[in-house]
Amino acid sequence: MIKNKAISKTLSIVIIVVIIIAVVAAVYLLTTPPTTAVKEVKVGVILPLSGPLAQTGADMKRGIEFAVRKINEQGGIKSLGGAKLVVVYGDSAGKPETGAAEAERLITQENVVALVGAYQSSVTKTASEVAERYEVPFINPDSTSPALTERGYKWFFRVTPHDEMFAKQHVEFVQWLEEKYGVDIKRVAIIHEDTEWGTKSAEAWQKYFSEAGYEIVKVVSYHAATVTSLDSEIDALKAANPDIVLVASYVSDAILFVQTCKLRDFSPLAIIAQDAGFINPSYVEEVGEDGYYIFSREVFNWDLFEVIAGLKEVNEEYKSIYGVDLNGNSARDYTGMWVLYYALEEAGKKADPSDLKAFRAAIREALVNLYIPKEKLIMPWDGVKFDEKGQNILSKGIIVQMMPDDGKYHTVYPPEIATREPIFPMPKWSERT
Repeated sequence: MIKNKAISKTLSIVIIVVIIIAVVAAVYLLTTPPTTAVKEVKVGVILPLSGPLAQTGADMKRGIEFAVRKINEQGGIKSLGGAKLVVVYGDSAGKPETGAAEAERLITQENVVALVGAYQSSVTKTASEVAERYEVPFINPDSTSPALTERGYKWFFRVTPHDEMFAKQHVEFVQWLEEKYGVDIKRVAIIHEDTEWGTKSAEAWQKYFSEAGYEIVKVVSYHAATVTSLDSEIDALKAANPDIVLVASYVSDAILFVQTCKLRDFSPLAIIAQDAGFINPSYVEEVGEDGYYIFSREVFNWDLFEVIAGLKEVNEEYKSIYGVDLNGNSARDYTGMWVLYYALEEAGKKADPSDLKAFRAAIREALVNLYIPKEKLIMPWDGVKFDEKGQNILSKGIIVQMMPDDGKYHTVYPPEIATREPIFPMPKWSERT
């Protein structure tokens, strides 16, 4: 009898131990993604890889590829057992309807976990509408129309500052120039291409410069897709006699703008560009010395290695591969991919990529709660943190100027991170040697 009781007791203990092990195993399996089975995570990227903005698209693609290369070299997505990040590209050709179609294809046929893109605000608008409908996270590294984060979307996250933020800084910059150089600036003219981005840039400029007491003497728009001449537009600006000109153009029309200003001998005190075409490598190469002295807003510049730790090494590695320095386009898309990477690492701790709906939701949750300190960025920002609208509230802009001694853009504003003093006023075309 005693022996049977001992056996029964031992058996009971064994059963309890087995039950405990089974429960622990079940909890582990239910709460831990099966990372060993995941070999890759597909992300869709929409860029203008053909059409008039193909050179810009190629520039941004280099930034994407560079980020993916470095992420995979450092071990991939560690929370998913080292899964490699794989990019599937969609070509918008610079057209909103094509961008939307590519977004649908990438989501429904390629089964990407998230989308990144799409440069032009007008294309980003339509592509992100598709992503919102399918509940797919959309990371936007470089579109700046303020309206994009005013739609009440839950799956849209913009990494870069938008044009209202830039417009406010432009006012501050012009006021700083007035004080620094003792020059009275009163009259402001605007020229812009007429898509979502250019139109919203112009609206923001009119709002903030008017509020600051400047007179808007002329606003000129043109259709970038078909423009072959800006003669009448520059003549209209010249007749308005502005002190400064604010310009929002993509690359081919930015080149045309500068060439026409020279041809028409139009020399305001300053030309301040809204990034985009003015910082594209093909623009810099094409306009050459005619681009000297023009200011542009930026979010990044190669010379910031003097104030951003580690940037010099990153830029040198990039240049050794692609033969050009990082610029605002490539650096923003590089940063956008790293933002998605940090979100993927968090999502991988909570969801299995084989359950696509759950994994996309986990990425969105990670982005909502994401904070990246400035030490982890190559951008001159205070970090990455999205507000309830999906806007990175820690991003900000800079002002650069192409200098005549080396033909490169140098950071001139804000003063605390400037590497050069600005040249102002801009020399007249007739005074240049």
